[in-house]
Amino acid sequence: MSAPAVLRRARPARILAALAALVLAASLALAGCAAPAEEPVRLTIKVPRTSHSVTFDPSVTQIDQVISAMAADFSASYDGPPVEITVEVFEQGLYDEAIIGALGTDHEADILYGDFFNMSTYVHTGRVVPLDDVVTDERRADIYDYLWDRGTVGGRVYLLPYLARQNVLAYNKELFRQAGLESFIDDDAIQSWTLAEWEQVLDTLAARLPEGAYPLMMYAHSSQGDTHTMTLLRCCGARFFDEDGRFALSEPEGVAALRWIQGGVARGWYPPHAENLEIEDCSSLFRNGQLALYMVNNVSIGRYGDSIGLVNFPGPGPEGCATSFVSGFEVFDNGDAQKVQVAKDFLAYVYGDSGWLDYAAGTLPASRAVAERYGADTPSFALFQANAANEVDFTGSNPDTLAVREVFHECMGDLLRGDATPEETARAIDERCNRAVDEGWAASVLHE
Repeated sequence: MSAPAVLRRARPARILAALAALVLAASLALAGCAAPAEEPVRLTIKVPRTSHSVTFDPSVTQIDQVISAMAADFSASYDGPPVEITVEVFEQGLYDEAIIGALGTDHEADILYGDFFNMSTYVHTGRVVPLDDVVTDERRADIYDYLWDRGTVGGRVYLLPYLARQNVLAYNKELFRQAGLESFIDDDAIQSWTLAEWEQVLDTLAARLPEGAYPLMMYAHSSQGDTHTMTLLRCCGARFFDEDGRFALSEPEGVAALRWIQGGVARGWYPPHAENLEIEDCSSLFRNGQLALYMVNNVSIGRYGDSIGLVNFPGPGPEGCATSFVSGFEVFDNGDAQKVQVAKDFLAYVYGDSGWLDYAAGTLPASRAVAERYGADTPSFALFQANAANEVDFTGSNPDTLAVREVFHECMGDLLRGDATPEETARAIDERCNRAVDEGWAASVLHE
């Protein structure tokens, strides 16, 4: 069986390195001397388990395949000390266990790849290294400006963007037809509906869907997926964050959005007892044809084929809104300056090699050049690229996203159960989430 293309790509460099090592060993033996082996620099790259597709390489199904091949290619061609790189995969939702829990052990991360909204908290521990010296003028110009903004803290770059995924809502066309909503179906477009149209769609679905099927995703049992609930809270025009990046849902537009969401419980918009559901519960319902509207992104739409249509989240403008999840690399300082330098050299190697940047094709690549090369071959690429103007930032300048999310879903659970009014929920979110924001800033330490 032939090796996957992503591995075959790196093989020539490894073969050449092995041949060079053999020639050197033979020369030393003939000379009657033996050179002591240099101790390798050992790096650990940690990666959450993440599905990944590449336009030109169907052998790739997970992002760690690409990163492992990058590591092998770099190790074989590096002109510094010998390098051994281990790629460790952890489960989504276990960032803290994999990163914070491993500090001071043999399994601590030297490099982390993942979504920046999950990784941003670590910047404020003082362990994440600024990467401005890796960012050449050419690399900066090649990566979209809005992606640099997501990975920059205090004017310094802490994350090198590799790709992005844009999140919108998908609707099940067959369920829409069953409910008599054919007029809302539009192929080859990311639609936008007014709030009145949203209410028409949701009320009609609630009245006409078969038993066991429901109109719209909703969940609040844990922090997983709550970023999409935050996006729904912009439906009445709420700005969500104030100028200082603090929550501002007590403003009239925020309270109106919470009232709109709470009203959906009585109107039958959500699966029963949504406060006890996880995002994965709603995902299962959607896959089984029991949920009419659920979140998708530009990568996951491929699994549904022609059965879905696309629409932006409601509000705040007439085109609605979407979210963007930026993924890339961070480097950790674990007290070994040589490791930090080799980790930076690894990133410089990857971002200086158009071949490895190409492996972001299939998503929304961070690289403009990759987008130009492969955009036409990537399903729905132009559609999502054009919709980028409607993306909103769901994290603000939050120094502790994880702490904020842990209290946000509890507030939303109280709202969905009817244990709190929209006004009370707005105050609770602002008070509790802003307390987490303030505590995050008070504890923040940036790497020198």
